[in-house]
Amino acid sequence: MAMTRQGPASEEGMPRWVKSFLITGVVLLVVVLVAVLSGHGPGRHMGQGSLPAASGDGHR
Repeated sequence: MAMTRQGPASEEGMPRWVKSFLITGVVLLVVVLVAVLSGHGPGRHMGQGSLPAASGDGHR
């Protein structure tokens, strides 16, 4: 005779912690995409002077 579980533990599908992790990940991804697309991404914090100057001949 096979034993079957009854109640909430017998639900098929992903565990609750997996669903929570996925939902949190999707929300964070959307927040990052909105920030980057609206001009508030990491490139905003890089000024024009932060890049090293390139020399014309490549020698110092």
